[in-house]
Amino acid sequence: MTDLLDALFEALMTGAERADGLLQRNGAKAAFLALPAAVLIIYALAPGPYEPDTPCPVDNTSRIGLAPPLWWVGGAPRTPVLSSMGLDPNSRISYSVLLGPSGEEMEVAGTTHGGRERENLRVNITTPLDPGTVYLWQVVAKNRLKKSRESEIWTFSTRALPEIERFEVDRSAVDLGESVNLSWSVINARDAEIEPGVGVVALTGEMSLPPQENVTYILTAINFAGEAKASVDVAVLEPKVIDSMAGGWSTLEDGMGSVVQDIRSVSGVGENATRISYDLVPGGWVGITKTVSKRSGTGSLNLARTDGITFFWRGSSTGNALELRLKDVSGAIIGRSFEGASISSGWTPLVAEYEEFNCIEVVGVERKDAAFNFGNVTAVYFIVRDRENQEFGSSGWIAIDELEAISRDESQIEI
Repeated sequence: MTDLLDALFEALMTGAERADGLLQRNGAKAAFLALPAAVLIIYALAPGPYEPDTPCPVDNTSRIGLAPPLWWVGGAPRTPVLSSMGLDPNSRISYSVLLGPSGEEMEVAGTTHGGRERENLRVNITTPLDPGTVYLWQVVAKNRLKKSRESEIWTFSTRALPEIERFEVDRSAVDLGESVNLSWSVINARDAEIEPGVGVVALTGEMSLPPQENVTYILTAINFAGEAKASVDVAVLEPKVIDSMAGGWSTLEDGMGSVVQDIRSVSGVGENATRISYDLVPGGWVGITKTVSKRSGTGSLNLARTDGITFFWRGSSTGNALELRLKDVSGAIIGRSFEGASISSGWTPLVAEYEEFNCIEVVGVERKDAAFNFGNVTAVYFIVRDRENQEFGSSGWIAIDELEAISRDESQIEI
């Protein structure tokens, strides 16, 4: 290297001597021509910066943060003649860092300056990078004569966001007081938490929770790159008592020979329930009904902000079908049949959501498209139909308790 610089120095000296002779012989005209020639010689012979090297992060490094500092080693050789004159073009080197997810998308991400000596240099990335992305980067060094050197193109990949593999709830709707089971699995995360009311949890797990109201459980997974979220919704069906079934029900008969043999109050799920014994002719039916009103006195039952009806039942081991009906102020009747539901001697809950009801009658005329007024319900019916297909009909008994409306929101039901 020393021999090369000495040769350059000798060449410059020779050029200077020849230029001096030319000036003495030809005067100003020669000076005009010699000046650009000298500039061209200086530019041609002055060395450019060293190629930037020794990157950090090292080429092909993975799991880098989203705002990393980018380091390299830079510098430039000394220019003998110009240095002695205080005009060394390598005394100040500017550096530009190009960065992008592909060669076509590489843009200047930062700049800095350095001197002639070999030194560690860096640029801080201030705009967060995209997580889970491979980036290309390159350093371009340029001296005062605009001579430049480019580094190799290096790569690194940023840390990926956490991944929530699974966040599930076993039931999307429960009765008030019941529990749901949450289960989850998270990878590439430092921490995980579930809200509301749970807090920090393991990255994989399950738990049972008894929601007291409609709730959205949110799982948040966190690492150095950021966070990922997932959610599940649970509707709490809050029951509202329509009737305790302790008494006050009237009997209904089909007029074809089916009869209610007995109606009485019996021990129920909580307090008392209503039980009927019946004899049905083939294809016949019997039932019980009650005109409902607000507890405050006159008026109808407002079920407009509820989603269904629930009750408990038990009975004799027969194949007869139970049907629940509602009647509104205009006389429209809708019903839900529980045909096929097994009858047990123990108390069994049944749920009938309004979307499962069918229109049965409107002012004595069968219609399927009538709009039922849930805000103005005037009567409730329980009907038992013969389904045993016996020659002489069928007999049995059935008991009903705790007739309630269920709602998926917190609004109160006027009863």
